Amino acid sequence: MILRFSVRQSCWLLIPLLLLTALSGLAAEYKVHPWTPRAIETYAARLTSEGITIAIDPLFSDALAAQVFDKSDMVTRGIMPLAVIIFNSNDFAVEVEGPSIELLENEHRLRSVDPLLAVQCVYVSKPTRIVLPSPIPLPKITVTKSHAGACQDFKEKFLAVKRVEPHASAGGFLYVPVTDAASLRKDLANAKIYIPHIYRGDSGDSLMFFEIDLKAAIEASARK
Repeated sequence: MILRFSVRQSCWLLIPLLLLTALSGLAAEYKVHPWTPRAIETYAARLTSEGITIAIDPLFSDALAAQVFDKSDMVTRGIMPLAVIIFNSNDFAVEVEGPSIELLENEHRLRSVDPLLAVQCVYVSKPTRIVLPSPIPLPKITVTKSHAGACQDFKEKFLAVKRVEPHASAGGFLYVPVTDAASLRKDLANAKIYIPHIYRGDSGDSLMFFEIDLKAAIEASARK
């Protein structure tokens, strides 16, 4: 038996399909997850010097990273978000230079990649285990308009040069390249974060560098 439909009937039959397609497109849009620093005492890996406390929070698993960024396999695809939070109890502002911060693990020294390169690694490129040099040279970055939401979110959360006003706190994320997600937790337990460039906001004078062990952060995460 052959079913025959008029043009008008065919159009009505297409409406549910068009609606489903539209809703699928909306569901695929990047969703921004708001992030604000927690209270100072909640961070296990932290150090205080010259009236400044800096805390480090490595989001070393896909589940942890997905709480802040809208990607379920961010770490597996080669990027670990590293939160850096600055608490300033001085009567003057301070500035922290994010891109100069390094993760030190044995003989390896890693810096953050650019936010757009992080988006490319996480959303565009295939998962890779290639060891990225540090500092990272500026490669050709190919990110399409469909990832505009992710690009904006990654840039806004990036710790560039962060100014922290007196008696205030602020923070952001670095995007550390990951070569082996399976061993990342173990590797971080033996790693440190080196923060070389911290300045007074009024005079521009350099303050003492920070070197923070990550072992406490990893152990605290295991107890949750």
